[in-house]
Amino acid sequence: MNRTAYFKKINSVSSPLLLLPADLDSVVKIRANDMLESKTVYLDFADKLSQFQNEAAKTRATFIRMQCDGKEAGYFFEQHRESWGIPKFEEDLLRVNEFKNGFLFTFRDHSTSWCEDAEARDWFFKSVEARFARNYEFWACDNGPEEIVSSTSGDYKTMMWTIVRDYQNYSALASSVFTKQDLKDFYNNFDEEDGDYYKEDLLEMIEENPNW
Repeated sequence: MNRTAYFKKINSVSSPLLLLPADLDSVVKIRANDMLESKTVYLDFADKLSQFQNEAAKTRATFIRMQCDGKEAGYFFEQHRESWGIPKFEEDLLRVNEFKNGFLFTFRDHSTSWCEDAEARDWFFKSVEARFARNYEFWACDNGPEEIVSSTSGDYKTMMWTIVRDYQNYSALASSVFTKQDLKDFYNNFDEEDGDYYKEDLLEMIEENPNW
């Protein structure tokens, strides 16, 4: 299978996390309050997830428990990640140690020096997994060794606004974290003279957002 077909297939997988939409907010809230060591919410989520007659839900519940217990979960993660809608990117662009307590915590974005940077970035902007992230890093190797050239922390929406406004990566507007009103306001207030995009090009990116 070629890589384009591969990403289309994996990105079409429904995350088992979506089986508990109301409970996802509890996980997001505990992340936003930096309460990583309070594992009750994570374990309660895992218990509920494991009750579904769904293999992906059960394995994700196991992964959450493993990380909460501090166990090495790398092999298990690699074995099951695709069934959770998490692609395997070349050059190891997304690793198990970017997850904490079973949920994404840090996303490492990359320059075009990495062959699947765009695919990984697109996944991050559109996947439910990104809702739980608290750190965003942009890596490059223009000066020789790999290095973090920019980073931001905070809740997912705050980080996404930083990526859009400060880093001027407008493809991030495809994220469903932005409401239709957010998108309208940004488009209406966008000044072509301040950036490298025409408004018609910006609109094409905004139209990728399911809330538009």
